[in-house]
Amino acid sequence: MKNTMLDKIATNEAPFLMRQIEEFSRAGLNSYQIVNNTPLTISAIVKMMPFIENSFRLRTSTPVFLGRDPEAIRIITELGYDFDKDKERCEGADILLDCCAELKNIKSAKAVSELTRTGVSIYEKEPVSYPILSVDDSRLKALETFYGTSDGFIRAYKEFVSPEVKGKRFLLFGFGKVGKGIIRGLLEEGASCTIVDIDEKALKSPFGSEAKRLLASEIRSITPLLRDHEVLVTATGKDNFLSETPWAEEILTSGIKLMNMGAADEFGPLFGENQVVNGKKPINFQLKRPTLLKFLDPVFYAHNSVVTLLHDSKLKPGLQPLPMKLDNKLVREWHSIWGMDMSLFLSICPE
Repeated sequence: MKNTMLDKIATNEAPFLMRQIEEFSRAGLNSYQIVNNTPLTISAIVKMMPFIENSFRLRTSTPVFLGRDPEAIRIITELGYDFDKDKERCEGADILLDCCAELKNIKSAKAVSELTRTGVSIYEKEPVSYPILSVDDSRLKALETFYGTSDGFIRAYKEFVSPEVKGKRFLLFGFGKVGKGIIRGLLEEGASCTIVDIDEKALKSPFGSEAKRLLASEIRSITPLLRDHEVLVTATGKDNFLSETPWAEEILTSGIKLMNMGAADEFGPLFGENQVVNGKKPINFQLKRPTLLKFLDPVFYAHNSVVTLLHDSKLKPGLQPLPMKLDNKLVREWHSIWGMDMSLFLSICPE
């Protein structure tokens, strides 16, 4: 690809996707028509390089809620690929590389690969006869959330809110994969954290033991918590989460700084866009590179891999996780490539 910036990012941060270029050169693979519906960033263009370099029929789109990078749109259109912001021309595609299940109404699909928990929850309700690969149901996805989300959240907070994190007091709703990544970053920076979750089992995780924990059902009034914290962050994976709680009005009138890190609008209709940093979109999506590609690379590789899995008849009809053997192989390989100790990762995502 004759683009110095893309080539540099790809070479330095995307060993899995660079390998996939060669893997996708197999005879017959490029007969599939693809739609890639992920946040349209520079990293997403690198994600599409295995298709671009092998002359697949490719359309690009992006989730409505997460926005798009004008520079990425310019590059993808200069490369000769259609950017379909309204998804009106996606019908006819064979394989849907989806995010937030926004392509669920495309009737021509032979297979879908879904990237997010939000999207998986929607596809779970869809009676389908074709395979739906859930990349979210993998240990691999935790590489993105545990390392990449942590890095992206801290970079965005320092750039758009305050350069100082140490000593700040954060109230976090949600202690799943994304929540653990946020806590990891905040504790490393010296912040004080309180975690709220609806799941008692999640709160019993030994990870992040320095943070206080509260079960959501035990909160009668949230005012004392709001008074004791400076920033409220959502990472529950649930649409409209805060609007549906009994504390919504208390939060609205408290003056606490509000931030979302979920893939959808976790604040809901009671909260206006001007009341939440970055208009209720994930705070790291204010950055030119919301998540560095080194953290996304194996996840993007897995998202794309539905093509070879379908072609080799390794998928069954209906929703299914990433094959465990592939999942574990990629996790170990990523840690080896980047010289990362797996012990902390294994504490939150055991084999």
